[in-house]
Amino acid sequence: MASAVNAGARLDRLPISSFHYRIFWLVGAGMFFDGYDLYVAAACWRPRSRPIFDGAQNLQFLSLTFVGMTLGSLITGFVGDRFGRRFTYQINLLIFGLASLAAAFAQDMTQLIICRFVQGLA
Repeated sequence: MASAVNAGARLDRLPISSFHYRIFWLVGAGMFFDGYDLYVAAACWRPRSRPIFDGAQNLQFLSLTFVGMTLGSLITGFVGDRFGRRFTYQINLLIFGLASLAAAFAQDMTQLIICRFVQGLA
């Protein structure tokens, strides 16, 4: 008769090590910068009385970020299963960071919208 393996209980009994803290800080930093980026992006949204960009560009700027996030979350699950979650998360942070840097140097609104979409994918 085969005995059942309770992996969850075994993981709960393991002591917390520096590896766990390092992963905790890596994930926390990624979530912080992602949340901060969304917060800063909301500052570009202005009332219709004082728009920074025209209405269509404002809508594309905000919505394509979330479209990218939707597609990215679907793709990242499969990629994480294939190549490992840690590797996938590190690649996502790299892409997100590079797209953020590119967005900082965008020459026009179209480039900025594309960079925001790539940030959303990551």
